Amino acid sequence: MSVSVKLQTPGLADGIYKVKKKGALAASLYWADQDGALKDWSSIACIPISPYGQGEFRFTGGRAVPPEATHVLARVIMPDFGQCEEYMTPVPADFCTRAISGGVKMCAMSDLHLSDRDGRIRRALHWAEGADALLLAGDLVNDGLPGQFKRMYRCLEEELPGTPVFAVGGNHDQPFLPLPHGGGELSSFPLFREALRKRSEAMGICWEVDDSGAYSVKFKGLEVIGLEAVTHGRRFTFPEDRQLHFLERRLEERRLVERRLEESGGDWRIVICHAPLLAHNPQRKPGERSTPYMGGDGRLQKILDGHRNIIFLSGHTHFSPNVLEGCVEYDKEGKRIYINDGSVCPTQFRQEEPMVPAEWVSGMFVEIRVDGQEVELLSRGAGSGMKYPRGYYRMG
Repeated sequence: MSVSVKLQTPGLADGIYKVKKKGALAASLYWADQDGALKDWSSIACIPISPYGQGEFRFTGGRAVPPEATHVLARVIMPDFGQCEEYMTPVPADFCTRAISGGVKMCAMSDLHLSDRDGRIRRALHWAEGADALLLAGDLVNDGLPGQFKRMYRCLEEELPGTPVFAVGGNHDQPFLPLPHGGGELSSFPLFREALRKRSEAMGICWEVDDSGAYSVKFKGLEVIGLEAVTHGRRFTFPEDRQLHFLERRLEERRLVERRLEESGGDWRIVICHAPLLAHNPQRKPGERSTPYMGGDGRLQKILDGHRNIIFLSGHTHFSPNVLEGCVEYDKEGKRIYINDGSVCPTQFRQEEPMVPAEWVSGMFVEIRVDGQEVELLSRGAGSGMKYPRGYYRMG
C-alpha cells in the first residue's frame, strides 16, 4: 500500500494524489496531522481503485492547504466493507500554510429560502455566532411574504442579537404578484432591510443608502456595498443603471486612498449582489459567454475590472463548493475575488465524479476572514459546521 502526492504551487493543494492498494475498492482522501485525519474536515476526494490496485485524483481550482494539515491520509475500503485501512504521507514543508488569527471575520450566507419552518435557518445562524458580521446575499425567504420576513428577523434577533447583518434581496424576496399596500413593518424586503439598517445604527454602524436602493457601510476597515439586482417580476436588472452609478462613485472616491492603503496593508471592498456575474457563474459551461441574464452584467463587470481589492459575493445558483472547479475565482493580477455562495438549502452537484459524500450536497455557508492583504475563505456545512477542503482558499 502507498499514498503519494505531487503538488504544483507552494501553499496550494493543486496536484496529483495517488493511492495504490491491491484488492481495494475505493479510497477517501483527507487532510491530516500526525495523529490522523483533521477533526471536523470532510474528505478531499473519494476515488475508485482499479482492479490493478491504483486510484488517482487530480485537484485543481486553486484551493489551499489548511494550516493545520501536515499530512494527507488515505482511508482505503476493502471488498468486505468491514475492513478499513489508513495510510499517510507528509505534505512537503514548502506547501504548508500559516494560520490567520487576526483580521475581520464575516459569515456569508445565501438562499436561505425561509418559508413556514425556521429550524434549518437557526442551525445555520448558530455557526455565525462570534463573527464580526453576517452577510446575506439574497433569497432570504421563499415567497416574499410579510410573515416570512417577520420570522427571518426574529431568527436573527434571537440567534445573533449582537451581530450586524448586511443583506441584499434575491428573486425569491419578491412576491410573485404585487401585494396590497400596507402590511406594516417588515412586510417587504425594502422594509426588512431598513430594519437591519436601524439595528446596525443602534450598534454604532452607519449605512449610506442611495435612492436607487444600493447602500454602503464602512465596517472595521472594510467597505460593504450592497446592490439590489432584482426588480418586480423577479427580473435581474439594474433599473436605469442608477445602482451601478452609485457603485462607481463609491469605488472612485476611494481610488486615491486605495493606493496608500495597499502600501500599508491593503483595503478590501465587499460587493454583495444576489446574481453572479456571467463570467464567474459556476453554472456556465467551460468557455461559455452567452447572452447575459442580468441586465447590466457587462457594465458591472467593467466597473469592477477598473478597481483592485474587490470581493464580489453572490448566490442564486445553489451550487456546492465541492464541484471540481469550485465556486470561487481569483483574479490575482487585479486582486478581485468572485465568491458564489452556494445556499443554506441543499446544494446542487454535477455528476462529474463517481462517488460523492452526502455532506457535499447539504446546505453550506462561507466564512470570510480579511487580514491586511490576505483573504481566507472556508466553506462549511450549514447544519453540521463540517469544513470543506474543496471550499478552502487563501488569497492576497
